[in-house]
Parts: sequence; structure tokens; C-alpha cells
Amino acid sequence: MPAEVKGALELRKAIKKFTPDLAKETRKELANVLAPIVKIARGFVPSTTPLSGWAKSSSTALWTEKGRLWSTSEARGGIGYKTSPSKPNDKGFRAIARIANTSAAGAIYETAGRLYPNGREQAPMAMTYNNQGATGKKIRSGTKLQSKSNNPNAGNMFIEAINQYGPIVDANNQTGAGRRSRKMKGRAIFRAWKEDGGKTNAAVLKAIENSKVKFYNAMGVK
Repeated sequence: MPAEVKGALELRKAIKKFTPDLAKETRKELANVLAPIVKIARGFVPSTTPLSGWAKSSSTALWTEKGRLWSTSEARGGIGYKTSPSKPNDKGFRAIARIANTSAAGAIYETAGRLYPNGREQAPMAMTYNNQGATGKKIRSGTKLQSKSNNPNAGNMFIEAINQYGPIVDANNQTGAGRRSRKMKGRAIFRAWKEDGGKTNAAVLKAIENSKVKFYNAMGVK
């Protein structure tokens, strides 16, 4: 569960500037804390493609865009940790340490159905026109939140197939403590985070607090 730590980013900047050795020590400590979760999360990625048409070896792959075709090694290898601050989100928050999947296919497996459990709404048909105004062919045209498939049940079928390998797990703190977010749901990283029971989150906060104490001692601050 994400925890808000005020002044953490400023602390990291000060440590990096004035005590670079402590900065390296802190990054190493955070890495040691996050690495076990990464290993567990990789184990939740299926060893075979959830759908036969999704694999790189398939001639009828669902996604022909580069990086979206399924590869177990890439989906697992894409899961990793970062101990450097992230870019601010739309609310201005930045992550001090985080785990993410850089594999497009892995990210799809992690989150498919999180926002739309039954698949996205089908996009409406629209007529295309050339530069002279002549009509062309009909295509499905809509927003990125709509499905372009001619099968109205395509999204639901895809999510149901993936759910057989791993259902969406809610990693939010169910006691009501902390900030709840729909983004804290997934099949690999968030499943591992949920099963961890908050121990890693507490360890990250402890590492940051330890670095603060060591920094103050090094700078002679009482």
C-alpha cells in the first residue's frame, strides 16, 4: 500500500548532494527490500501464453505492434524495481521506490480488466472519406477506451481467458488505512504485494527513516 512521506524527496536530494556514500547505501538497502517481491511477482507470470494467438510465434497474433506480442521471458524480465524518484503523477506525487513491468505484454497481463472487468465498450462504425470527399470503407472509430474489434464480446473473452491464469487481486489495504487506488490491482506485481501483507512497504519506510537519521548524524544535526 503506498504511503505518503513528506519531505522524502528533498531528503534524498540532500543525501545525494552532501553524503553520496550514504545515498549509495540507501539505494542498496531499498534494492534488497524490493528484490524479493520482484522474484515472487515474476513467478506469477504464466509460463505459456494465456492465448495462443498472442504468442510471438503465432501468425495470427492479436497484437502486431512491436513489443506487445507475448513472450514469457520478456513478461517476467520486464518486472523490476527502481530506487530513483519517479516523475510526478497528475496529482504531483512521486514514488521514492517502486516496482513496475516495462514489458508491454506483461503490463497487459497485469492490468487487463482492471478498469473494465467485462471488456471495453465496442467502438461505433464510421465511414472513411478520401481527400476528394469520396466515401471509402467503414471502420470502427472511437476513443482509446473503446474496442476496435468487430466482435462485441472480444474484450470479455480475452479477460476471461487471462483470468484462468490469474485473477485480478486487490492489493489495497482493506483496513481502510492509507490511500486507496484502483491502480493497486493486478495479477503479478500486485498479487505479490498483497501476499506480502505490507512487510515490504514497512521496510521501505524504515530504510528511508534510517537514512534520515544517518544523514542528520553525518551533518551534525540534533
